[in-house]
Amino acid sequence: MRLLAITDLHGSHEALERIVAHAGRADVVLLGGDITNFGSPIDAEKAVRLAQATGATVLAVAGNCDSAEIEERLIELGVSLHGRGTILEGVGLHGLSAIPRWMPGMYQFTEEELAAALEAGYGQVTDARHHCVLAHVPPHGLSLDRVSFGRHVGSKSLRTFVDRTEPALVVCGHIHESRGIERSGRTTVVNCGMAARGHYARIEVDREMTVELRRA
Repeated sequence: MRLLAITDLHGSHEALERIVAHAGRADVVLLGGDITNFGSPIDAEKAVRLAQATGATVLAVAGNCDSAEIEERLIELGVSLHGRGTILEGVGLHGLSAIPRWMPGMYQFTEEELAAALEAGYGQVTDARHHCVLAHVPPHGLSLDRVSFGRHVGSKSLRTFVDRTEPALVVCGHIHESRGIERSGRTTVVNCGMAARGHYARIEVDREMTVELRRA
């Protein structure tokens, strides 16, 4: 299965069009949050429809620059993975929207709420051959969640979950300057970078996991 992972579009439908054209065929397109830049459910739906026009299955979570209303639209569109799980060709995917509480005006949850969403989704994919998580925020304490002044700002509940369940893959974004790929135990974690600047990841899920960071 080929996954096209896109995070932090921040409302740039033009960048999304460039990326899907550049990336080539994908079985599943993952939209990893900040689909909009404090935009509307209509803006988010347009991005989902553009991704669906490729013929791929689209799955998504919302980011801190999205909103509860956008989350609801993703649910209505049948693409939301927050607190939900699905198994496609033996690959179990579940998701985590938003970020840990930070500042007013953001789409955010407590770490306890994030932990509950992870467990709810995980419960729906335990029979999968591969276990993958789509999250907007990175796990705490890796190089992928470090902001420019050095502080780690990822989710501690996601890191605890990763350490305990050891998913094959975690796809995340949020921290634009920490794009990269890192191993955490038996888990491959990829921060896709800012899609508004053309960054994305292409992932092949087979007996082994192959991750490539690309730019359109």
